[in-house]
Amino acid sequence: MKIFSTMTSLLLFPVLLFSCHQQITTDNPTSSIDSLKNIIEQLKPGLGEFMLQFELHHDRLAKAIREKNYERANYETDELKETAKKIVQLHITNEKLQQPFSFFYDKYLKAAFENLSIAAENKDESALNTNFLALTNNCNSCHHENNMAFVKIEP
Repeated sequence: MKIFSTMTSLLLFPVLLFSCHQQITTDNPTSSIDSLKNIIEQLKPGLGEFMLQFELHHDRLAKAIREKNYERANYETDELKETAKKIVQLHITNEKLQQPFSFFYDKYLKAAFENLSIAAENKDESALNTNFLALTNNCNSCHHENNMAFVKIEP
């Protein structure tokens, strides 16, 4: 059975390699660039994938705050910042956003992340709780503003 599995893998590998390989052959550099940009756009994750990362780190931040694990709270805040910055950097969007994500980052997230970082560094449990609730409310406000109020984040 193992031999069959290995043989199947060896036979399928060239097929998969050939089917996944897109060769760009053109004498026109502009056409090549446009083709590469198209491939990049197809490979770029959507806003939903990044929001799943947000949800994961938001939940882990809540746990770190409950456990008074200030280092972990600071780490999770940094992960949230990184995710948001990637969305801005990659110009990730979708048809529901009323403005570019950078607008909502500045409006709802930037100050909240800064306040959470300061609270975690100062090991200020009260400030962490207050700013975590503010972050959660800001996320929900952003969802509401972008006609996604059905996506409710729980603190």
